[in-house]
Amino acid sequence: MQPSFMEEPPSLLWGLDPVFLSHARLYIKDILELKESNQVPGIFFYKDHPIKQLEILGTVVSVREKDAFYSYGDVHRSTPGANDLDGLVQELRRQESSKAKMEIGDLIRVRGYIKVFRMQREVVASIFYKVDDPTLDMQIMRMLELPYLYKHVYDKPFILPDDMTKQSQEQLNQAVLQRSGLISLLSEKIMNFVKENTIYNFYLPELESVPSLLSAATNPHCSTESDSNISSSSREIRSLFKEAIHILFKRGIVYQKGQSKDVYYVTDHDKELHKLTLNMIKQDCSRQRHAEKGCHFLHILNCVQQDFGSCINEAILQRVINALEQNSDIVSTMEKYYTAF
Repeated sequence: MQPSFMEEPPSLLWGLDPVFLSHARLYIKDILELKESNQVPGIFFYKDHPIKQLEILGTVVSVREKDAFYSYGDVHRSTPGANDLDGLVQELRRQESSKAKMEIGDLIRVRGYIKVFRMQREVVASIFYKVDDPTLDMQIMRMLELPYLYKHVYDKPFILPDDMTKQSQEQLNQAVLQRSGLISLLSEKIMNFVKENTIYNFYLPELESVPSLLSAATNPHCSTESDSNISSSSREIRSLFKEAIHILFKRGIVYQKGQSKDVYYVTDHDKELHKLTLNMIKQDCSRQRHAEKGCHFLHILNCVQQDFGSCINEAILQRVINALEQNSDIVSTMEKYYTAF
């Protein structure tokens, strides 16, 4: 049986598509309907084009302000020319603040990446700035540009270079299957590594520096021609690690908290998550509504997500529930119902 990601181009070929390397300019409707990749989280597809980054031109319709951040320094003695320098710095800050502050009705250009936060799709800005367009030149140009890009780029299929198309589909499928096997092996090695070393959380670059894991990712035992096509470049190694960790995420073995993109937490070793789940079950089971049958799994999930956020999925919670059961902290009263004494 072929893996599900055969429906989209293999990730090792994405770099051959210019759309992947650019900031795609799509209609908002299409951004909301993009399908997330089955291979790499955070990558989306418009038809068969991988989308990594976006550029949006739009009008501000609402503003939500948060507390400003301030930087404080020690008072220092004035020197000749210092007043002029301070004045220039203040002017630069004023101009920067003026450009960064957006008001309703302002036209802005945003470049960033797509992220799903609490079941809502949003674009996280890497850079944004106000656009002065009193004669609507920029907006008219954009309206004319998008249909052209769709017709000549986005709606056209992703075609492999001639030297790639000469390979038979069977060879390409074999390479993809072998890469899938490599990712599966790497995910198992990562799982064993964090378990044996009782690791509570980690950064992706930390795993990439572990010799045994790096050896598994570079696959030094390649012997066939198809295996040799798998690149061991740093970019490809990072991609392999990300896909391996994504497998662990779907199995509930690791997860990420809040807005953090860099830190991964190991579910089995997260005492805070286990304690919160247990206390929630104890508290709710003391109430009349749950006293007889206990708390249903989905009720527990909803309560935990209110504290930890939507990063906690069913697979993650199930591992926590299983661990609490093994420790006799909770018991199952019937299928999917749990109580604590």
